[in-house]
Amino acid sequence: MLASLLISSIIPFVDFSTLLPAREQVLMVILDPVVITPEGIQTSIEANSSIYEIGLAIYLTGIVIFGSRFLYQLIQLAVLIRRFRISRQEGMRIVFTDKNFAPFSFFNLVFINRRDINSPETQKIIAHERVHIRQWHSLDLMLLEFVTIIQWFNPFVWLYRHAIKTLHEYLADEGVLHSGVDAKVYSALLFEQGTGIQINDLTNNFSKSLLKRRFKMMTKKRTTRLARAKLLFALPLALSMMFVISFSPDMLAQEKEKVPAQPKKVEVVNQNVDPPPPQPKQVTVINIVEDPEQQDDPPIFTVVEDMPIFPGGKEALYKYLGENITYPAGAKKDGTSGTVYVSYVVEIDGRVSNVTLLRGVREDLDNEAIRVIKEMPKWTPGKQNGKAVRVQYNLPIKFSLNGDKKEEKKD
Repeated sequence: MLASLLISSIIPFVDFSTLLPAREQVLMVILDPVVITPEGIQTSIEANSSIYEIGLAIYLTGIVIFGSRFLYQLIQLAVLIRRFRISRQEGMRIVFTDKNFAPFSFFNLVFINRRDINSPETQKIIAHERVHIRQWHSLDLMLLEFVTIIQWFNPFVWLYRHAIKTLHEYLADEGVLHSGVDAKVYSALLFEQGTGIQINDLTNNFSKSLLKRRFKMMTKKRTTRLARAKLLFALPLALSMMFVISFSPDMLAQEKEKVPAQPKKVEVVNQNVDPPPPQPKQVTVINIVEDPEQQDDPPIFTVVEDMPIFPGGKEALYKYLGENITYPAGAKKDGTSGTVYVSYVVEIDGRVSNVTLLRGVREDLDNEAIRVIKEMPKWTPGKQNGKAVRVQYNLPIKFSLNGDKKEEKKD
């Protein structure tokens, strides 16, 4: 069970793209809209950024809380080890405490109340904990603790954690019974010891919450063949599901759209007013579009291993747009607003080419959007398999007036 948890955490990061041919479809990278106003630039990214930052803060707070809890539990065990007498028995270190804890083990340490030193049942307790030690159950719990700290928000991790601890107790009970201990006598011992306090979640305890199910398991006949049949059926199914879900869209379809090598000519509109720079963060949205007809130009990738980088990063891109886009005076006078959709390609040398109007509003707004993209500085080109490739982007630029009078659209 623990192996399946680790495998399921690793599988999504495994690249199976070499096993399947790429499908003929294009993943179009659409940047978040840039909103241009007469007063300056705004972006819808700011709201998304705030939500992202709040979510990240909550997640990191959870990690700090559960990480601190983990450290506290380790310190709690260290205090017990330093405080009480320790004796050795068959490779184990037995710590006799004066606390009213239920017996438990942590790696090769067994913690027992000193009042039970001369009890005839002590050896049965030690036999139970010996199984935990020999099967490295504490290592399982430590690995689970790390997974829980990272994925504290995942309810399935907590359910998995409970299932692992239950399985550990079943295995320990089975080991004791196989040593020749009578099931009824052992059940009475579990009931007696299970009333003690559990120290923390890092240890293997005589848990009273599992007693009823453990009693049933001890009296239940094993159906080995049926269990093996279930395993043989479930294992291929689980592997198949993990294999399928590991294929992400950007793995299955990474190319390719052909566009004319030369962009159409557009009129450049110069403005004198520079709006203040924005402070956004980019959120990328993926949209699947059909593969266009093949032409003679090199393929244009839209999802690659290393995406192109604007000089200075994402925030610098939006700062550049904020400092260079102005609201055309004619459109502002007419009270016209709308969203201009522009496509462009980052070439293998970092140049911006093939600046194309996908959908416009009116000529002066369209020309302003195209102008600022054509004048972009060189990017760091994208790479696929270590080789520089052409990558296509779509950018919506929304021209907006406070109390818009009218909005023109051109499909």
